[in-house]
Amino acid sequence: MIQNDLENAASLLGKRSNKLTIRLLKVFEILKKIGKAGDDMEGNASQTEEDELVDALKNEMPEVYKNIEINLKEIE
Repeated sequence: MIQNDLENAASLLGKRSNKLTIRLLKVFEILKKIGKAGDDMEGNASQTEEDELVDALKNEMPEVYKNIEINLKEIE
């Protein structure tokens, strides 16, 4: 019975892991689009807030991408 419970738990964790991987990959693609939009805005920003957004994206997105890639490796 314990073996069966362990197998069921492992199966459920595997399914959840797959769902989280898919979700993480979707978020990763969305963040890439946001990062690209920030790159495209560079030099075109006319307001201080826009400049701050572009700078924040340039500074923070590489770290976000790195963290996502680390998480994907850990899930596999």
